[in-house]
Amino acid sequence: MKSVLVIGAGKFGHHLAEYMCEMGNDVMLVDKEEKLINEYADNVTTAEIGDYTVKSNLAALGVGDYDYIFVCVGNFQDSLVITDYLNELGARFIIGKASSLIHEKFLLKNGAKKVIYPERDEAYRMAVEFTSSTIFDYFKLSDDAGIYEIAVPDKWVGKSLTDINVRKNHNVTVIAYKDNGRIMTVKSPDYVFSANQHIIVMGDKKNINKIAR
Repeated sequence: MKSVLVIGAGKFGHHLAEYMCEMGNDVMLVDKEEKLINEYADNVTTAEIGDYTVKSNLAALGVGDYDYIFVCVGNFQDSLVITDYLNELGARFIIGKASSLIHEKFLLKNGAKKVIYPERDEAYRMAVEFTSSTIFDYFKLSDDAGIYEIAVPDKWVGKSLTDINVRKNHNVTVIAYKDNGRIMTVKSPDYVFSANQHIIVMGDKKNINKIAR
């Protein structure tokens, strides 16, 4: 179990807080809007109302005691101020939510250890899903790499991992296959690709797009 502070109870922040709580974490959700806190307080461990652009209000939360602090404030300036104060107050690990590349850059400069960019990431995932009829899902690992659920390429059907030598010839790694909704890990190089299955592959976007065409 992790101790988590979520600052900002907007659309992203309250969902994040609730999911973190459902997964067994100790979650405090805070926001300056009383209406939002009243609406979501019952779905998290604790909740408080306050203006956390005020350093003393942040200090009163004991921010150094949390494993993770998520800054999910939509206002550009407020999120930077809060992140900077958290850093000064000794927060262990700050994760900032960015709305643009410049926002991401300044959050990192102000002390965030990691930045999430949900609108951009979801937009890319949707673009991937609806551009190709052979790509069914996507999870971003970095700007250049991800994990994709794709249809088995026609040329691979009936052949094994060893036959194709996927990693050497295509620079991607097959980590699992999906059959009737169940995901099973690929444990043997003797695994044979089937036309009625999807495969879960990890690698560079360009290489995966080549085999998914």
